[in-house]
Amino acid sequence: MTDTNSPDTETTGLKMDFLSSSALNSQTSMEKVFMIVDRVKKGDLVVIEGGLTPEEEVELIETTMREIDIENFMGIDIYTLENDKTSFFGFSRKKTIGITIIGPANVMKEVKKKSNFLSMIANLGGSDAPMH
Repeated sequence: MTDTNSPDTETTGLKMDFLSSSALNSQTSMEKVFMIVDRVKKGDLVVIEGGLTPEEEVELIETTMREIDIENFMGIDIYTLENDKTSFFGFSRKKTIGITIIGPANVMKEVKKKSNFLSMIANLGGSDAPMH
């Protein structure tokens, strides 16, 4: 019997971490950014309920730019699926963030985004894509 939790066991799949907004609310902005960068550098996709503040997104991008290593970490891609909210009379529209997907740029191969739809094809092969 093979121990699937053993570090010597090699799996060939894409790891996705789903984080609720309540799990992130207890963290500071920098804790969120570093947690996301650490996971993405390992090749994981991070799916967040809601999203980051504009300031957190800027810090995430800046931190990622400092961490880029041409051979091991090419950077990140961020995709957000928003919901349109219409008031009772239909006059004002408010966008709320449904989910945000953050992953390694070399794994997120093709993303199709429409107003209420997000489809992604992940690159699981090749030497440039981290594997789990």
